Amino acid sequence: MSIMLNKEIIYPKMIYKAFKNCDDSVKYLKSFMKDITEGKKAEKQLKENEQRYKTIFNSSPDYMIIIGLDGNLIDVNKAACEVVGLTWEELVGKNFKELKLLLDEEMSLHVDNISHVLRENKTKIGESRFIDRNDEIRYVKTYLTPLKMNNEIFALNVICHDISESKKAEKALKTSELYYRTIFENTGTATLIIGEDIVISLANTEFEKFSGYSKEELEGKKSLMDFALEEDLEQLTNYHNLRGNDPDSAPKNYEIKLINKQGDIRDVYVTIDLIPYTRDRVISFLDITEKKRSKRALRESENHYRKLLENSFDAVVIHSEGKIISANSAAIKLLGVKNPYKYFNKSLFNFVHPKYDEIVSKRVQNMLEKGETVPPIEEKFVRPDGTIVYVEVLATAFIYEGKKAIQVVFRDISERKKAVNDIKASLKEKETLLMEIHHRVKNNLQIISSLLDLQANYVDEQEAINVLQESQNRVKSMAIIHEMLYQSTDLTSINFVSYIENLVHDLFISYGAKNNIEFFIKSEPVLLNIETAVPCGLIVSELVSNSLKYAFPTVYGRGPENGKFSDSNHEPGKISVSINSYGEEFELIISDNGIGFPENIDFKNVNSSLGLRLVNMLVNQLDGSIKLDKTEGTKFRIKFKELEYNKRF
Repeated sequence: MSIMLNKEIIYPKMIYKAFKNCDDSVKYLKSFMKDITEGKKAEKQLKENEQRYKTIFNSSPDYMIIIGLDGNLIDVNKAACEVVGLTWEELVGKNFKELKLLLDEEMSLHVDNISHVLRENKTKIGESRFIDRNDEIRYVKTYLTPLKMNNEIFALNVICHDISESKKAEKALKTSELYYRTIFENTGTATLIIGEDIVISLANTEFEKFSGYSKEELEGKKSLMDFALEEDLEQLTNYHNLRGNDPDSAPKNYEIKLINKQGDIRDVYVTIDLIPYTRDRVISFLDITEKKRSKRALRESENHYRKLLENSFDAVVIHSEGKIISANSAAIKLLGVKNPYKYFNKSLFNFVHPKYDEIVSKRVQNMLEKGETVPPIEEKFVRPDGTIVYVEVLATAFIYEGKKAIQVVFRDISERKKAVNDIKASLKEKETLLMEIHHRVKNNLQIISSLLDLQANYVDEQEAINVLQESQNRVKSMAIIHEMLYQSTDLTSINFVSYIENLVHDLFISYGAKNNIEFFIKSEPVLLNIETAVPCGLIVSELVSNSLKYAFPTVYGRGPENGKFSDSNHEPGKISVSINSYGEEFELIISDNGIGFPENIDFKNVNSSLGLRLVNMLVNQLDGSIKLDKTEGTKFRIKFKELEYNKRF
């Protein structure tokens, strides 16, 4: 309770003492009053201080934590709770290591800081990072202060001032500086930053290469004027002075010449501007030396091209946007134009024969769309006086003075056209004559064959008849070739497979073996010239004739009656011919399944058989080789190459 005394509130403490009777009952009470006003005031002040501390502690935007010496949290303020997303009850009493709010790499540093505060007994200032409620990293500046009681440290007060935004700004600034320095270094052009005194304060690598000096030799030591030619110094000085007074009064772009450390003079295109909020200037130099040289070379090339164009024997016209924009003297002459300026700005189609209008239009459209060069073609132009001119035209699409254009090169082929037509007419006459010669040779050979056949009727001896018949077959083999050439459009070669079929068919008829012996031809399509076909045909004629005469004796009743080819249970007689090519070489095979070639006869050295002697001579004529295979019946293999024209003699 409290009482008012002299207008002051006094806090008395009542103390009661009981006086008892002999029977231990209370006789009376005696009270004493003790003044505890000062104690009450001190208690009130303490509560006010605690309330003030709590208010400051919880209202502070900084994160405030009190940690015991055992590492457990004694108290945390509201800001700290909110930033980590945990309540006061979830934090207080927990060890800061177990909460795992600090990054792993920060833990040892924090422990070291605590040890430092306890050892040195004074506040430790540092920086730290922790994970907030959104799992984002926060940067804080930390103040670790020892809390004492009776001059003994009983806890640590940790104040964390959030510097995340300043850290982000600092990082952004560094990133920005790195970004712009990277651009400055890698812009691809020589770049400088100069001060108001024109001294180079910063140079990039490209300017090092351009100037021949290192950055150490340039920065703070060299002036822009050190690279200027003497005749440009006054101009540069005037620009600099104008820029100092009024930045917009001096040009920001211009061309000058600069000299590098090696003494090379380079043409450069300069771009200069003030850096905002400074007196510094950024200058870039684009080396246009090669470009200027190229322009000069281009002008020289154009002059050279025009001279070549004008002195060309071929007519050249440049056609763009549907009109002639350029033509050389040869073109004007070929087109028969008396007043060339009258036809400029008109279409070249005015000279194209109507027959070629559609073809030429499609070619022009295709070239303009795809930018291609089309193969040369023949066209007809019509001169203003109506004269027809045959021309060979080569057209190419290209860009002329920034526009799509077509360069048309054409040559007068009227005389050549006439000469070609004359040659074709002459060739036609010669082909007709040659076909007539083949026809007459064939007729003459047929007459000879008929004479031999007629002569055989007046001969009684079988051997003489056989000789005449063989000669007749040889003549027929040559006649068939001339017959095929006469009927063919190709007078240089014949279809050898068809030739063999006709030849063997006649031989079978001649020997009366058409119904008794089977014939097979196995071949790919082969074309042979007449120089090769004639000896090959004679070889086939001789060897097939040999097979027909000697391989199957029972067929003609001349051999022993062994029944080999007359018995229906045995394989019938067969003759086959094949020819195939292997690169430039041919292989001709003539075989039969007859009784086989006599063992005691060497076919290459036989004097009694005219046919075999003729075969060997013809193989030698073909520069070929011949082999005999007696494994099954008789098989001749002849390998040869096609004869050239001069080899037939």
